[in-house]
Amino acid sequence: MKYIFTAFMLFLPFGLFAQTLNEGENIKAISIKDQFEKNLTVSTETKQIIVAFTKDQGAQVKTFLDANPNYLAEQKALYFMDVTSVPGMVMSMFMLPKFKNYTYPVGLIEEKEALAYFPKKEGNITLITLDNLKVTAITFKESL
Repeated sequence: MKYIFTAFMLFLPFGLFAQTLNEGENIKAISIKDQFEKNLTVSTETKQIIVAFTKDQGAQVKTFLDANPNYLAEQKALYFMDVTSVPGMVMSMFMLPKFKNYTYPVGLIEEKEALAYFPKKEGNITLITLDNLKVTAITFKESL
């Protein structure tokens, strides 16, 4: 019985992300670790989530946020980056040190199950607009 409970608790987080998020739904109060191992948590105060899926999209978001350093705080926004395809050694040796130089938190999506929760359109950055955890809009932009 102890093993069944342990297995259940181990795989529970993956079940939370089983379905892709849609407009009109309430987003789950999820937490994703940033480059400093701190949780970025979607809360009732979160108004926007920016999700970049590729290195080029990440560079575009970085350029935008560097030019608008108060954007995340003013818009009550969170920024998440897909790093599911990055090997662990590359992440720890090269990418994490680079991300740690950023002046803002970047939620690093490391699990494919968590990534599948966020809507995606090929070649686009996803912007999710929230009101009290309810998804009011999902837009896809080639650049910010």
